[in-house]
Amino acid sequence: MKISARNQIPGTVKSIKKGPVSTEVVITIGGGHEMVSSITTHSAESLKLKEGSKVYAIVKASEVMVGTD
Repeated sequence: MKISARNQIPGTVKSIKKGPVSTEVVITIGGGHEMVSSITTHSAESLKLKEGSKVYAIVKASEVMVGTD
């Protein structure tokens, strides 16, 4: 698979919470860090995701927001 996004972070699926429309996927990326992605349930099923699956967290964003209390 080749894609244009440069931020491709290898990881392992830690957990999956399926909903009727969207699915939350928690990915362990090493060093005790995790990334969480919300994807469509259809996509999660098409990718055949399960706990322990080796995946890539692919980040492509046009802006990053920062907030404080």
